[in-house]
Amino acid sequence: MTEHWDEFFLKLHNQQTLKEQLDVAENDENWMMLSIDEAIEGISKGLLTLPDGQEIQLQTLYVFENQLAMSLPSSLIAEARARKAKDQPGSYVVQDKSNGILFGLHQTKQELHPTQVELYLQQVIEQTSRLQSEMKLVDQKIIHIQGAAFGCYESLFVATPFPYYQITFVFSWREKACIGSCQFKLEDAPLWYPLTYAMLHTANWSAHA
Repeated sequence: MTEHWDEFFLKLHNQQTLKEQLDVAENDENWMMLSIDEAIEGISKGLLTLPDGQEIQLQTLYVFENQLAMSLPSSLIAEARARKAKDQPGSYVVQDKSNGILFGLHQTKQELHPTQVELYLQQVIEQTSRLQSEMKLVDQKIIHIQGAAFGCYESLFVATPFPYYQITFVFSWREKACIGSCQFKLEDAPLWYPLTYAMLHTANWSAHA
């Protein structure tokens, strides 16, 4: 039993170290497997090659009545069509069960003007914090993609056996509030942290307004 707990706390220590790495300045990307810009370049080419030579094939997911195109790893796309809820045409969920990765998009009926994204982000954070007490808020920020504001917050869930990290983003789509998130094991953050932001930057948001 002692060995079990020693191993458990060692893992928590290692995960805390990674969390601290996530808090470094944005221009210091040494802890990432690749930079966000490198991930963006790979997605734009349709093939992401990692430093170890591993290749991630990409396919395009069309959502919101085919008006939004997102490039995601093929391992996620493979389950997308089967997971699309018929009674919720504005919700899309794709996942890679074997690797514990979940990506989702949901278009709500709530009105949201693009100038209200930051306020809406705070409301989402407050509500989620109340409902999920195990969530630890790591960071929050507003980023601009193709001229549009995206409110993002990052959270850590110290769950067992695999603590996980989640990047949630909110934005306005045709004056309606939309929420998306990517969830992955904390140990996979060096890849999925830059990859998530790269997927956001390379999506076709042309029908955004």
